Amino acid sequence: MKKISLFLIIAASTLFAASNNSFDGCKELKLSEAKSIISCPSGDYEVTFGLNRDKRDLIEEPNVVKIGEAPQQIIQYITK
Repeated sequence: MKKISLFLIIAASTLFAASNNSFDGCKELKLSEAKSIISCPSGDYEVTFGLNRDKRDLIEEPNVVKIGEAPQQIIQYITK
């Protein structure tokens, strides 16, 4: 029973660590330690983080501003 509970604790912490702060399909362009631009399929966002000893404060919620919207997809139906 101890081995099973130890395995579950390790597996849960590994899965939690693997899902860090990544978004599917998004890419981050780091302008400075406090500012980044995140490009996602839904649009571009400017993110401003609070600093704690010259590093990003991940506890405080960042300020997110939408700066661009993704163009809508054009679907063409071609028939013979």
